[in-house]
Amino acid sequence: MINSWKGTDVKLLRAKARRFLTGSSDPALKGRVNGMLQISYKRICIATLLISFTLSSCSSSHHKASEPGILFTDMLGREVIVPANPQKIVALNAGTLRLITWLDATDVICAVEGNESQRAVPYLYAHPELREKPIIGSGNLYDMELLTAAAPDLIISTYLTHADAEELQTRTRIPVVAIDYGNFDDDTATVFKTLHLLGALLHSTQRAEEVTAFIRHTLKDLNQRTVSVSTELRPRVYAGGIAWHGSHGITSTEPRFPAFRLVNVKNVAQELPPVWRAGGQTVQNAFIDKEQLILWNPEYIFVDASAATLKLSDEPWIKILDAVKQQKIYSLWPYNWYTTNYSTILVNSYYIGKLLYPEQFADVDPKQKAREIYKTILGADVVDEMQNKFGVCCQQINIEG
Repeated sequence: MINSWKGTDVKLLRAKARRFLTGSSDPALKGRVNGMLQISYKRICIATLLISFTLSSCSSSHHKASEPGILFTDMLGREVIVPANPQKIVALNAGTLRLITWLDATDVICAVEGNESQRAVPYLYAHPELREKPIIGSGNLYDMELLTAAAPDLIISTYLTHADAEELQTRTRIPVVAIDYGNFDDDTATVFKTLHLLGALLHSTQRAEEVTAFIRHTLKDLNQRTVSVSTELRPRVYAGGIAWHGSHGITSTEPRFPAFRLVNVKNVAQELPPVWRAGGQTVQNAFIDKEQLILWNPEYIFVDASAATLKLSDEPWIKILDAVKQQKIYSLWPYNWYTTNYSTILVNSYYIGKLLYPEQFADVDPKQKAREIYKTILGADVVDEMQNKFGVCCQQINIEG
């Protein structure tokens, strides 16, 4: 028998539930909760969720008959009847919760996916209260019973097909709004469109405009500083150790590494052909042979700091590379955990720009710029937390031996 859930003793949960029953004056609620105490582990979790939502402000009446819904068109073109003023929201799949934090709308989040309690990502450093929310499943997966027990009045999700969204809505009987996540490569327009859609849905249109205006300005600033640098003066660079469903070694790279593109440097991996997956989409990451990296022989190498176990000194062949010989290897903060952390791409871009184009970035203190970026987008300066976890951004990596 499993005796704990999310680090909490089930016996303690039972005791808390019985104390609740003693104080409750609602016979029907007493009966429901008392019945739950006699059944399986999963249903104990569900009972705990129900109690927490009953006792918290998050449980203020949802699906009120007196509160008519409104017709809303999501990014799959589906017409969904949603609450006019959502009070309890669950954000599903990669990136959804991140975008909601951008809009300073975390007060309506009533439950989260299991992994949100442990990710080392900027939006959770900025909003640690989200780590304490009830969970709806383990890892990145939701449990249908736990999701339903959380009783949200709205589900918002990325990476759903039309059929997926309809099935989820049918099974939960909860409105499901599907959104797109976009990217900082060739689809920033979708990022902005999604923010404005969420702003309308969550009554945060002014905040959505503030964030999109700041990002537009930042992208423009990065490009204007570097676009006029002549092609022959643009450094040849490589990004290794790129996270993709976990950490990887130096030969894990990204042909269209976002920060390189934003500051107009030559990514040696950009010559690689697109990698296709089901649905006709390209996979951003690529895994190369060490011989290919030796052939490219970049001037600078940047390593994703998420590759915590990466020991470059254990790769004797790497000493052949000019970047290693000249000690031009630097770390970057990880930006690709549960899809793209856009704010960190911008932060990395300023650090790279300062290193490679000191004249063009002479007026920029990248650490202060990082504080501004995180504060503006996430609502909190999380530079110290990131630095404590991953070290100084763009710090030099020394190869022993």
